[in-house]
Amino acid sequence: MKPIELVFFLSLVLQICSVTGNGPVPVIDHVEGSVVLPYSLSVPVREAYWDFPCNGHRVKVAEFRDQKFSITREEFRSRMDCSDNGTSLMIRNLRMNDSGIYTALIYDTEQRRHEISYNLTVFKLVPKPEIKWEKKWNEDGQCYYTLNCSVQSDSPALSYSWMYRYNNSEYQHYANGSTIQISAHKNTREFLCLVQNPVNEENTAFVVSTCPEKGNKRIEEVLILSVITSVCFLAAVFGFLILRKSRLVKKNHDIIYTGIGGFPLKSTNQNVCNQNGTNRKPLLYPETTYVDVKR
Repeated sequence: MKPIELVFFLSLVLQICSVTGNGPVPVIDHVEGSVVLPYSLSVPVREAYWDFPCNGHRVKVAEFRDQKFSITREEFRSRMDCSDNGTSLMIRNLRMNDSGIYTALIYDTEQRRHEISYNLTVFKLVPKPEIKWEKKWNEDGQCYYTLNCSVQSDSPALSYSWMYRYNNSEYQHYANGSTIQISAHKNTREFLCLVQNPVNEENTAFVVSTCPEKGNKRIEEVLILSVITSVCFLAAVFGFLILRKSRLVKKNHDIIYTGIGGFPLKSTNQNVCNQNGTNRKPLLYPETTYVDVKR
């Protein structure tokens, strides 16, 4: 049992053992859990009634009469049960709106009236925490971390605390609160964010490793910048060479032919006679034509 639960349990036991009408007995549990609102008498019980606040009024939710237990409110149907002749009430599958003050009015066979109240508080289970971190350097060049722990919950009953350890050693308390600042250490440390409410708790771990000094970090930045600059320069030179080569290839293929000259066909200077003895046009024969090509 967790310490915070033990405190509430002991408080409940002490108040039940000394019921004097000084106020409701506090009872806590979580959503979908179960609680028992106990009370016992040394004499037989004739009847018992349980009421609960609803819309500003107190209404009867269950009763025990003639050795029979009955539930009178629909929202508690199949979620309530009793024991000890109706003096102890059990509620299962708790919901957030089950929170409130439950009062039992009990009448024994000797016509005496007994009354006890319980203040039931139902909490949501704590979700898994999330750690956000940031690394910075101070004016002295020392590295430090800022860790912020948070959960997706609107519950006002949450508490935050931090624990730490080296390697696999035992956890030790570090600080309370949702945000801490820690300086980088020579050895790796593990920090644990613990978020809890009165009924349960969750945690998340974060490993804080060493980080380089500010001077070394500056050298790393300069080296990275130099490498990027060199790569860009080589890429530009390579692109220029490829472009120049493509232009030369194109120039060699683009040949323009101009001043193409030809020579006409020449005659044989001989006349050819027809069958009737008359002359006709000179006989032409082809002659080799030379082409003058200029680039």
